[in-house]
Amino acid sequence: MHFLLNIGNTRTAVLDNAHLTEKPPPIHYYATERFVEEWRPQGGDWFATAACVVPAVREALEHSWTGRISFVDAGSFPEVDFSAYGSGLGADRMANAAAAHALNRSGASLVIDCGTALNTVAVDAAGKFRGGVILPGRQTALAALGRQTAQLPEFTATAAEKSINPLGLSTEEGIRNGVDFTLLAAVERIIRETRHRPGFARCRVWLTGGDAPFYLQNLPRSLAAAEAPLPLTLMGVALAHCNGNATPQ
Repeated sequence: MHFLLNIGNTRTAVLDNAHLTEKPPPIHYYATERFVEEWRPQGGDWFATAACVVPAVREALEHSWTGRISFVDAGSFPEVDFSAYGSGLGADRMANAAAAHALNRSGASLVIDCGTALNTVAVDAAGKFRGGVILPGRQTALAALGRQTAQLPEFTATAAEKSINPLGLSTEEGIRNGVDFTLLAAVERIIRETRHRPGFARCRVWLTGGDAPFYLQNLPRSLAAAEAPLPLTLMGVALAHCNGNATPQ
């Protein structure tokens, strides 16, 4: 059995590679801080390929699962040229770029990953990684307001909260709607500015991640943003496995 892992800052997604194309795929989620101790694959005949952005978790997995786990890096995706980017590119962003390019080889793509951090990656029609932006996701922004102010509460936004209202009648509504308006405006501007760059005028825009439904409902339809047909990061991890270029541990 081959598992695909997307180890993020807040949660870890686990999927049996055999079920990647199911709709919806049966993804299991774990709190990343407890993942190493809680996930126990059954049977002895298994291995995993992972995109990991948490160094401490990667180190723990390398120690616990020697010979069973491989980690993706830039060399895992020969079809994408990451040479223009400096150091520190996250494995999740690499995987997203590779997956988007695989879905749209004839044109440029922009991926917006709506998670703990909201990040974008752009890849042109030739498979060259052209960069992107990183900003706080919805929950991260809400938590920051709660921690840094004396009277504002800290609470959780859910993907089910898709509508926004500029006339909130409670402090909680005011905070949530304020954060959502800010991030929606940022995402819309990012899409429009990306399409002003050479080679990206008609780029496909893919949304992925836990908050993707919120952005899909509230972004202007004229932007033609669409939810990715597969979970992009896990799709990228699967591509690395197929390429045979993930780094074994």
